[in-house]
Order: sequence, then structure tokens, then C-alpha cells
Amino acid sequence: MRRKVFGIVAGLLLGASACAQQWFTVSGPGAGAGETVVEIDLETVRIRNQGGEGVIRVTFDVMQAHGRGYAFRSFVATAQLDCVRRNIVLTSAAYYAQPAAQGQRLGADSSGREAGMPPELLEKIPLAARQALLKATCTVT
Repeated sequence: MRRKVFGIVAGLLLGASACAQQWFTVSGPGAGAGETVVEIDLETVRIRNQGGEGVIRVTFDVMQAHGRGYAFRSFVATAQLDCVRRNIVLTSAAYYAQPAAQGQRLGADSSGREAGMPPELLEKIPLAARQALLKATCTVT
């Protein structure tokens, strides 16, 4: 019985470590005051025909206003990257009070909801970081 329980626990721990997030900084390494840190979870990157997708995490140096009346410091979003059109579309986002998606989750948006994604959210990500995301994804395709 102990072996069986040990085997189940070991399997769960191995499975958990296999699904661990691997954040890679795209812009803002050693970010100082005024810099936005943009990271991508390497475990979520999926390259597809002429594009890809992945989960990104964005941390701002100051609180950002959301249209629903709250302020957030960071967000995690699912990004669709189009290598032909050279653009990025965010399809969902969750907002947090602390850097690096820590602390209280304040709210979420999804392109599937009636209100959709805030159009200004992508614009809050510095252009250089958006270009780096595209370059990293599109050089592989």
C-alpha cells in the first residue's frame, strides 16, 4: 500500500514539475524604474503554420488603470502571433495587483466575452517587446 501511495505522489510531483512555468524575459531584463518587463512562458509556446501562440506576462513599474474601474500592476495574457501580418492579438488576460502576476487577481477579459479585450491593452506593451515576441516566434516558423 505504501509503495502505491508513494508511486502516486511521485507521479503527481513529476507531472507538476513537467508543467512548471518557464518565464523567459523578452524585454526589460534588470528592469529599472520606468521599464516594463515582458516575459513569455516557454512551456506554452506553440508554433503553427505562419504564426504561433503563447502565454505572456507583463509587469509595469506603476499601476495601470483598467476601464472597469480598478488598477493593476501586471497581467498574464494568451497571445496569438501572426508572422505574415506581423501582428499580435491578445485573446484573454488576467490582471493582478502585484508584479509578476502575484497577489490578488483583480479581474479578467476574454475575446469571447461581450465586452471583449480592451483595445489599449496591447498598446501598453512597448513596441520593442512586441517586435521581440514576433521575432522569436517567426524565425522558427
